[in-house]
Amino acid sequence: MPAAAADNADGVAVAPAADAATPGGEEIVVTGLRASIEASLIQKKKSDMVSEVITAQDIGKFPDKNVADSLGRLTGVNVVTGSANAGGFGENQSVSIRGTDPNLNLTLLDGHSVATGDWFVLDQQNGGRSFNFSMFPSEIVGQLEVYKSAEADIPEGAIGGTINVHSRMPLDLPAGSVHLSGQGAYNDLAAKWEPQFSGVASWKNKDETFGVLVSGFYEKRAFRRDGQEFLGYQTVDNFADTGQTVLAPTLIGNAYFTQQRVRKGGDIAVQWKPTDNLELTATGLYTRMDANNTNVNSMAWTSRLLGQNSSAGLDDISKDEGNALTGYTIKNIGGQNVLTGATWANTATNGAPVYGKVQDDIFRTAYSSTWVANFDAKWRPTDALTLDGEIGYTKGKGATSDTEAWETYWRTGMSYAFDGKHANLSFPDLPADNSSAAYLDNFYNWSWGGKIVSPDREFYAKADAEYAIDNGWLKSIKVGGRYTDHKRSLIYDAYQWAGNGLFSGTQTIGLGSVYDGDMTPGDYSDGIAGAPPYALANRDKVLELLSQNGGRVFGFYPPQSFSVKERDAAVYAMAKVGNDRDWRGNIGVRAVHTDLATTQYSPNAETLDVHSIFGDYGTVRDGSKYWDVLPSANLTYNINEKLLVRGAAAKVMSRPGYAQLAGAFSLDDLGLTGTAGGNPHLKPYRAWQFNLAAEWYYAPQALFSVGLFDLDIKSYITSQTTTQFYKTQQHPDGANFLVTAPVNGGGGTNKGVEVNWQQPIAWGFGIIANYTYSDAKKKKSAVVASDGFSRVIDGNSKHTYNVTGYFEDKWVSARLAYSFRSKFRSGIDRSTPMWQDDFGQLDGSVLIHVTKQVDLSFDAQNITNSKLYYFVGDKAVPRAYYDNGRTFYAGARLNF
Repeated sequence: MPAAAADNADGVAVAPAADAATPGGEEIVVTGLRASIEASLIQKKKSDMVSEVITAQDIGKFPDKNVADSLGRLTGVNVVTGSANAGGFGENQSVSIRGTDPNLNLTLLDGHSVATGDWFVLDQQNGGRSFNFSMFPSEIVGQLEVYKSAEADIPEGAIGGTINVHSRMPLDLPAGSVHLSGQGAYNDLAAKWEPQFSGVASWKNKDETFGVLVSGFYEKRAFRRDGQEFLGYQTVDNFADTGQTVLAPTLIGNAYFTQQRVRKGGDIAVQWKPTDNLELTATGLYTRMDANNTNVNSMAWTSRLLGQNSSAGLDDISKDEGNALTGYTIKNIGGQNVLTGATWANTATNGAPVYGKVQDDIFRTAYSSTWVANFDAKWRPTDALTLDGEIGYTKGKGATSDTEAWETYWRTGMSYAFDGKHANLSFPDLPADNSSAAYLDNFYNWSWGGKIVSPDREFYAKADAEYAIDNGWLKSIKVGGRYTDHKRSLIYDAYQWAGNGLFSGTQTIGLGSVYDGDMTPGDYSDGIAGAPPYALANRDKVLELLSQNGGRVFGFYPPQSFSVKERDAAVYAMAKVGNDRDWRGNIGVRAVHTDLATTQYSPNAETLDVHSIFGDYGTVRDGSKYWDVLPSANLTYNINEKLLVRGAAAKVMSRPGYAQLAGAFSLDDLGLTGTAGGNPHLKPYRAWQFNLAAEWYYAPQALFSVGLFDLDIKSYITSQTTTQFYKTQQHPDGANFLVTAPVNGGGGTNKGVEVNWQQPIAWGFGIIANYTYSDAKKKKSAVVASDGFSRVIDGNSKHTYNVTGYFEDKWVSARLAYSFRSKFRSGIDRSTPMWQDDFGQLDGSVLIHVTKQVDLSFDAQNITNSKLYYFVGDKAVPRAYYDNGRTFYAGARLNF
């Protein structure tokens, strides 16, 4: 007898496998990983859009540790672990679709907005629109959808695609479902086990008209990142009086980053169906990640040596100048002269001391949080008419609630030489023992820091009405509207310390004053540059010193504060078309009005109404308004019951990042670089999006598909770098800074092909593989001189592929997954284009079914210990090299 569809453990209908009927007539129900694969393909096939789907049929059995990890397995989806400024960390947090920047994608939770916050200070200041997926543990998610085409009833804001995260609902689960999970997480660099717990409980009444689901989670992870960073490059004219212009590193640092992340929170969902025609749903979500971190960078102070000790004409000892350069190597790399090595003596030719090393010990108390409250009502007053209303509020926050930075430097010469992906550093005038009193007796330079809070909140409401017609080709007409009131701010309270004036440039206090025996580990940098261990400042001692001499005096710091208010109103109309046999789709149009109001602060404003310990500033209020009309069409044709083709076309838009509109004005006093704040008159990204795909569902759990896409970007936002003169606390006489600001540029294109193959093999084995080719580039008319006339579009990897092998029987479920993305430009950092090199990562998981209720779980991430390498233009010019180590998990799951 043929096998019938069956409900899995979570009550979700799953079509059984083709061989589900045994000779005796007994049905075999597909469960576990294979059931998830099958349910995902069923949902993908049913969709009217070009989309990808991941479904977790069993609670707690999502195949990865956070949502971004799972999204990275999908065709055409890339993940990154950090921004250009931050570099990469050991957990995926941002998602790029078909090579578009994460800020150009839209993330929804159950179809509505979700605010977010960033834990890392530079990401807080960058104020982008990408969602931080490290906030979402996989336990709260039932399904992920990635919409690669557009539809009129889906909120605008995405050029690359829209990610819809579906949480679990109580009426979809068996009554009395309980899932508990506990694991230990171990990072081999941090060498520490940390606990992780989660639980989900769901109940519904016998009539299945009322249900409640609650979940909670507590996850702790220890992070350590070893790295070497080249913090910017500068162009030096007439280097060493040779007449040559060279590109030279500004700072070369051996960086040591440590962090403990604690992610905690939960969600609740209440569903009520008082009648067959009315459904009310209320949901709430709260998640917070405490992310305190310490970043220490022991750096070759190349910028100072280049500026003060590299020319025979520098002999003014009163300014500590004088030529100390004794040797150098210049190589032509990619048509540019690069200073790949240089040596400076301990003293200049005129006897002046040389200062060749500087160290920053930075301590941050940080967190990010998100909460959402949402209410949805669906009512069918007649068989033909369906009304849907939704209202909600969401708030996110990224905060660095305190930062203390302690900067000291040494009187020493320095030598560096590029060596593959890193540079070898030496300091000939320093003791070999980096914990000795002679080493610790160095010079104090500066302390800075403060408190940053970046709240992100939105009120939203929508109403939809759909009227069924079903006359043979017109299925229904759907209309609706949506309103959002959004505000994103950055509030920076910095501190002054009288000790900066008392001790700067002296040996009165230094690294030794705040040293308490802490050193980088003995294996520090073994996988990167082989740098020797070095002494670290102690946070308690730093705070003790900063409490003296009047203590830290906090004040509002206007240059790095801003706010953006954005009110969006959209209306749409859409017709769903098709028959009940071979074709279906929709055609519609969405019109949206954007109303922006920005607040920034300037020392050059006509009225200086903000008085701070850092000076007088004027409030600058500005804004802009604009309309976008966005037509869209999706069409699917079933050639037969297994083979279909899809076509889609739409006009799409994505608004600029908040910091691009009203960003903080910031200067890096050591690197002499900066960002010039925002531009409230930026136009949004606008593009035409085209898709064509063929999908062959030739067996249960099996698919072969090919898709073509073409993104024609009409307008693009780029950066422009200019030299500007500024006075700062560390440069009271002023200095020239390379300052980068956002500007509207021309357009670009992104064309490519996607191939997806999913195949169960035999005896429980199967394979999932996909490949994406994406060729994204600016149009020739869009290139600018400040970007080296580059046609590169940030975030685009030309080649991406994923290969997953799996095995499953009634005792074991195992998976081994490899993901790869080719090099891509990750952005502009310190006025320098930054690229991430090819990167591949191997992950694995094993689930052992001890009993029906008990599973043992083992997971491993980055099994081969792949490292992140960043470069500037050419792979031979290093920018950063990071080792985040491997992470392992072991635990148990209980299901009732």
